[in-house]
Amino acid sequence: MSKKPLKHSELKKAEQTVASRLKSSWGKGRPQLPVIPIRPERYLIISEGTKTEPYYFGEMKKRINENYHGQYVTVTVQGEGKNTLSLFEQAREIAEGDADGFTQVWVVYDKDSFPRGNFNSVVEKCAQASKDGTEYRAVWSNESFELWYVLHFHYQQSALGREAYVEMLSVLMEDAGMGPYGKGRTDMYEILESILSGAIANAKKLEAVNAGKAPADANPGTTVHKLVEELLPYMKRLGEPEDE
Repeated sequence: MSKKPLKHSELKKAEQTVASRLKSSWGKGRPQLPVIPIRPERYLIISEGTKTEPYYFGEMKKRINENYHGQYVTVTVQGEGKNTLSLFEQAREIAEGDADGFTQVWVVYDKDSFPRGNFNSVVEKCAQASKDGTEYRAVWSNESFELWYVLHFHYQQSALGREAYVEMLSVLMEDAGMGPYGKGRTDMYEILESILSGAIANAKKLEAVNAGKAPADANPGTTVHKLVEELLPYMKRLGEPEDE
């Protein structure tokens, strides 16, 4: 083969040949790509309480479901009035009986006066039940869910009883101009939203202090922040830019 450079006329002819081939392919359909359905995230949040927790997570559910309309993610919140082991069993029964299935099941409960073995075993049972595309997660608070609310205002490392948390929370909220606390308040997520980052930081600090302890021994302690952090990314509308 000759190694001489092509003449100008030869180069022009080669370019025209390539251009002609390209033009002949324009407008032709590309091979059809297979459509791979994506299973949306479906969250089931089931709580021991019938007011406090459902009202709080209900606001997150409302915003997320309005943002996504069942596309990519759907959140279901139910307050069952059951405790520890019976609450876990109820969660599993609901999840397994759902026609569409849930990708994540979060069981939310307090320590109260229940046996420590029952309180601890929900974590183990959730780990054992996680399979076939469904993950079970335990969200516990020791002593009560109100600890999560208190952590919005300050770090709390001293163990208190349920009523003491309620009393402390009422004082903190009234001092902040939020009105008195009550389990029937439906606006807790909304009024505490501006100081949510502080609550997450304080809960993680408690989590580090309690590292290695069983849930029943982690007093005070809570894992509510794990569920909140799981849902927070969905609180923005589709296409809405992330915060700087």
